[in-house]
Amino acid sequence: MARTIRIMVLTLLLGACARLPQHLPGAKMAQRTEFSRTMVRYAGHSGIVAGAWPQTAWWKSARSPVLNALIASAFHDNPSLRLATARIIAARAAASGQRAALLPHVSAGTSVTQEYFSAQGLHTTANGSSVLYTEWNPLEVQYHVDLWGRDSDQVRAALGTVRMAQADRAQARLLLSTRIAVHFFALAGDIQRRKRIQRVEHLNRVLLDLDQQRLRSGLISAQVVYRQQEACAAARRFVAGIDAGVRLQRHILAALAGHGPDWGQRIQAESLPSFSLFAVPKNVPLRIAARRPDLVAARWAIEVAAQKVGAARAAFYPNVNIALFAGWNSIHLGDLLNPGNFAHAVGPVITLPIFEGGALRAQLEEKNALYMATEDHYRSTILNAVRQIADRLAQWQRIRRQLSAQQDT
Repeated sequence: MARTIRIMVLTLLLGACARLPQHLPGAKMAQRTEFSRTMVRYAGHSGIVAGAWPQTAWWKSARSPVLNALIASAFHDNPSLRLATARIIAARAAASGQRAALLPHVSAGTSVTQEYFSAQGLHTTANGSSVLYTEWNPLEVQYHVDLWGRDSDQVRAALGTVRMAQADRAQARLLLSTRIAVHFFALAGDIQRRKRIQRVEHLNRVLLDLDQQRLRSGLISAQVVYRQQEACAAARRFVAGIDAGVRLQRHILAALAGHGPDWGQRIQAESLPSFSLFAVPKNVPLRIAARRPDLVAARWAIEVAAQKVGAARAAFYPNVNIALFAGWNSIHLGDLLNPGNFAHAVGPVITLPIFEGGALRAQLEEKNALYMATEDHYRSTILNAVRQIADRLAQWQRIRRQLSAQQDT
């Protein structure tokens, strides 16, 4: 027994031959601490909610039943959004499969093998004969002992991938609803412009008829009639251009809703909502940016990358499995279940990465590079988000000033 213990200790010490690279980051706990500091520094905690704003269904503030129906149809039928949903299902399935590594694997097996032994083989008593070997194991158990947290890290990484897929779908929903709202309002604006231009065109035709009568009466020159004809033609061209824009907007909305171009002809026109319906709080905290789906996805990407680094580290240490089987085996099928043919075994199976040609080191360096890249991507995403928020607020203020100036005049 003492000899066995000494051999196992020596075996564990030999595992240190696959040394960790010196230049890689520290323990996983340090990585999580850095990750937490990064979140607090740039965006605050993801659970912070700034009052009741912004709303998830933000487009409903326009009070447009047609817009609400368009977005509801898009959420149900848009192919890109359905693809994002499929990615979530696939990520959940992968996480469930990864979680299975933490549990014992229990199975049963049986085999019947007809084997002929060579006449000059090593099986002296069976040489030159044929043997029917039968084996039945109603219980086979394998369990991986997660001493270094490799399986746990992989499970957490898989669960983080699910969160990333959910955030990506939320981002896709946000972008889709935004595009639909933009094109819907553009459609409503073009239809209103067409109505105004059609009234102008009608007025030009009336004036043209009047000028032609005055020309026949000799009250005006032909040049006045020509100018009025040019005005009528320009109005018709403008109406034709707006009609083309209306058809284009309908086609875009139909595609975003997940339907063909003809479906867009059923979209009803509505008047543009009042600008005052879209209210923005006076004091918007910067941490509200943490609710953006792209930032949430970027944060989860860092967590997933950190867990993968931890799993790659654990690959440097001994891998321990416990195997157990119990059953019967015999070279005679008739006495297979004889009590004397009962066989069983249980014990650990230990593998050591003593020399692996640098494969583990390369894998760890790859995962570490991915972790550093996700950190940089997260910072870049934050900077881009802050810039977009500042740009939108500046544009909002400019539009409000323009409206105020128009109302004053």
